Amino acid sequence: MPTTVHTIGHGRAAFAAVAEVLALHGVATIIDVRSHPYSRHAPQFSRPVLDGLAAASGFGYRWMGDALGGRPDDPALLRADGSLDGEALRRSPRFRAALVDVVTLAQGGGVALLCAEEQPQHCHRSRIIAPALGEMGVTVLHLFHDGSASAHQDSLGI
Repeated sequence: MPTTVHTIGHGRAAFAAVAEVLALHGVATIIDVRSHPYSRHAPQFSRPVLDGLAAASGFGYRWMGDALGGRPDDPALLRADGSLDGEALRRSPRFRAALVDVVTLAQGGGVALLCAEEQPQHCHRSRIIAPALGEMGVTVLHLFHDGSASAHQDSLGI
């Protein structure tokens, strides 16, 4: 049976709305892939608050932004202008090991990679993480606030 990993961006939605979509798609564990899990626009998605809300709603919560985040602290993963070097991130042993952890979690139950960007095409979860998972034979489904889902390639119009 193929392994599936979901993704979702919280945007400015309330946690309850995001939780409803996750539950609809059988997600059991939220994997936070934000390098800096804090939001002044959506404070319920700041790491300590989110961890508590997830637990109270029956979800597991794991922060993996140190390995999968789009704004790493490691200068070797950045271009000269300070922007993310996506290829360097994808080649990093830490990133690769984190992907194995994600797949292992997904094989044990539904998981969703959470980031801030509501639309996947504007986020590193579709530009960097989803293609890497695809290379591992994993199906990636992007979830939307209206409850719909789209396969990774379809979401990007490919």
